[in-house]
Amino acid sequence: MSSPPEAASSINAIVRIATRDDVEAAATVLMRAFSNDPAMNWWGCVKRENEVTDCSSPSPSMVQTMERLLNFQRCLVKITMLVGGIVTLAVLPSSDEKGERVVAVSLWLKPGQTFDLPLTTVLKAGVWSVAMGWGIRGLKRLLVDFTPHVEDTLLKAYKARNIDRLDSWHLLEVVVDPDWQGKGMSSLLMKEGFARTSPKSVHLEATTVNNRDIYAHFGFEVEFIQGLFAQVYLSHAQIDEEHLFGKGRVGRQGLAAKGTAATGYPEWVMTKWET
Repeated sequence: MSSPPEAASSINAIVRIATRDDVEAAATVLMRAFSNDPAMNWWGCVKRENEVTDCSSPSPSMVQTMERLLNFQRCLVKITMLVGGIVTLAVLPSSDEKGERVVAVSLWLKPGQTFDLPLTTVLKAGVWSVAMGWGIRGLKRLLVDFTPHVEDTLLKAYKARNIDRLDSWHLLEVVVDPDWQGKGMSSLLMKEGFARTSPKSVHLEATTVNNRDIYAHFGFEVEFIQGLFAQVYLSHAQIDEEHLFGKGRVGRQGLAAKGTAATGYPEWVMTKWET
């Protein structure tokens, strides 16, 4: 999941690996970038009246949505670190030149890594606060309705190429703070990340058409297989071009909807086979 990458940076940003001291700053940037993302809206059971339309000057009705999303992103950053994954930051010197400002974040899982952790460890990462905010319905959407479907798609894609699915990198999230989008920060994170992942493949999920198309520019492919024979015999097979999640319950933006407006929101599983 990700916000749009941009053209090459003209700003002297530094990319570095995050430490535990960076968790809150990283989670805040992730929250701001995903404040009105369709997947986050769906998982968070966000209603139209609580939609975040301005993360810099939120109304009282938006604050709760942002706080709950911050809890999720904080938990995700912590768990990524706990399993040995890599959190990278693009940072700039602060205006007083006495510190730095985090302006972009990426979360990577190495080959073979999963979020299979003891319950006590997950609780320490803050999953209870996520459960309290999003509720059982939200967790079900993430863990039951979404994750297994994505994993099944990946298994098919890698099987079609005779590659072990776990022998790949997972780009969980890559985002740029809304105030710094369009300045090449995400491209910096991608370049630094691909230098680390080479020659392994990398997969991610795109939640908007715009993101999907831009990731295609970076070499990510949307996979699609038609029928069993294609799955077995095509070496460059494509699988499940578009997934619809939340059909009958949410609209294209992942917000609660009814009737014909409850179309569900699209998401694309994408893979960069060579890095």
